Amino acid sequence: MAGIGALTRKGMDFLRTRGVRQTARRAVLHFQRKASERRYVRRMTPGPEQLEAQRNRGASPSDPLFSVIVPLYNTPLDLLEQTIGSVRRQSYEKWELCLADGSDGDHGGVGAFCQAQAAQDSRIRYRKLERNEGISGNTNAALAMAAGDYIALFDHDDLLMPHALFEMAEAIRDQGADFLYSDEMIFRSPRILNIVGIRFKQDFMPEDLLTNNYICHLTVFRRELLEKAGAFRSAYDGSQDHDLILRLTAQARRIVHVPKVLYLWRSIPGSTASDVHTKEYAIDAGRRAVADFLHSHGRPAARVESSPVFPTMYRITEPLEGNPSVGVFLLNREGLPGEEAAQRIAALRAETSWKRCAWHPVSAEGGREASLARLREEAARAEEDYLVFLDGIPALRTPDWIQEMLMLASQEAVGAVGAKVRFENGRDLRHAGIILGLGRGGVAGRPYFDRFDDEVGFFGQLAIVRNVMAVTDAWMVGRRKFAEAGGFDPAYAESLFDVDLCLKLRAKGLRNLWTPDACLCMGRAGDFRMEAGGEWPAYPRDSAVFREKWAGEIARGDPCYNPNLSLKYEDWRLA
Repeated sequence: MAGIGALTRKGMDFLRTRGVRQTARRAVLHFQRKASERRYVRRMTPGPEQLEAQRNRGASPSDPLFSVIVPLYNTPLDLLEQTIGSVRRQSYEKWELCLADGSDGDHGGVGAFCQAQAAQDSRIRYRKLERNEGISGNTNAALAMAAGDYIALFDHDDLLMPHALFEMAEAIRDQGADFLYSDEMIFRSPRILNIVGIRFKQDFMPEDLLTNNYICHLTVFRRELLEKAGAFRSAYDGSQDHDLILRLTAQARRIVHVPKVLYLWRSIPGSTASDVHTKEYAIDAGRRAVADFLHSHGRPAARVESSPVFPTMYRITEPLEGNPSVGVFLLNREGLPGEEAAQRIAALRAETSWKRCAWHPVSAEGGREASLARLREEAARAEEDYLVFLDGIPALRTPDWIQEMLMLASQEAVGAVGAKVRFENGRDLRHAGIILGLGRGGVAGRPYFDRFDDEVGFFGQLAIVRNVMAVTDAWMVGRRKFAEAGGFDPAYAESLFDVDLCLKLRAKGLRNLWTPDACLCMGRAGDFRMEAGGEWPAYPRDSAVFREKWAGEIARGDPCYNPNLSLKYEDWRLA
């Protein structure tokens, strides 16, 4: 009931701050989303004929044996029956189920039930532990029983879709994966279609995994990875899976995301799926797990704190080395008169806490195309260590915005870093990264465009630093990386030049990031489009250049987005 009360309070707060129209719109979208999620689950669940065809597919000696690992502790028998049943119904039949039972003396029925199941199916292996060793210890005991080529981690009260192991085996066969994960659905027990949310995930993104254990379930990995990375560690109980996944992915050669819901995570009172605050120790364990990983990988000064919105999503800070110079290039997008533009830049300069900056106003004379030509020339001649590009003259929300971006852009593996940009009303979002293929033109668009700034985004995305395909509007890049990527392409007249540069950085093996911790305000919502640059007259020509140049990347889809989600809308709804 506490959860329902919290939702009611949130609803009333929304009504007070947004009014009846926005509240009604939000309610309609919520029910539409839930209906589409239920349709999706029904549609993607294989029927009997499809499952039978999967069972009858010709077996090969190279097909992997999956060891499904389940630690038990005082598990309710009705849930345990469903959990084990979901494994026994797998259309891929080369598996073993390893059950390590740490239940206390009052729950002897757990062992009796498991032994009865093992008597019916020789693939089920059961061991009663002398004592409960906690989630990590019990899981390690189950791992010690495993003989499989691949390990699949499974909680004792959750469910696998009947084709889960088949899909994993296919990905191993086709892509040579040694670490795999799937999308997952959270449902409110006992009804599977009482959906809390479906977590449609991005492909493997290292920074995303540091700030948030988005991989979670279903996780499958080759046994050799565990031997290299080490087993579960009891010191991180509560976030032991995040700790292990960080270490496993650091060792993996081929990480594959299977963009299908293969895991059903049961939300019951007291579970983390229901409310992470019920396990406060998990919050501390998660912070320590991320910090330990960073410290062991050459970042000893990194500090990890909970984000302001979700305690198990993290903000990582590190001290800057040296005193790098920053060149700030300001496009006078609004065509402000010289004196007014100078006053705004002076105010921005005074309020910005990073003082080693050179400010480069770019004249609006001659229109957008002439202005961009001047920007290309000036940026190519820049001598500062880092370059910032602002499509407008902003007002500040965070005086340390440059430090926040420098902290990320100074990392060797990072290309461009985008700031959070609100419109000048200080409320609605202008920029939260770029999704490739988003928008009517199928080129590149702004997710969460014109949404209220205090929304947290899809599974908290607006609260954390995250990997994005590209950035625009307000962003930073190291001068050396900018030059090595070839600078801005003169083929673009008015738009998409920045998105193009970001893709060139990715082509060189760099990762682009967006941060909510550097915040600026500029522009009016009515002057912009969801499509990046779609408001400019030359956009059709620029988008044609972009589509021809990046046709392969557009066809493959944005790896920071999920193929199950819509490219028509900007709010992460189902396609």
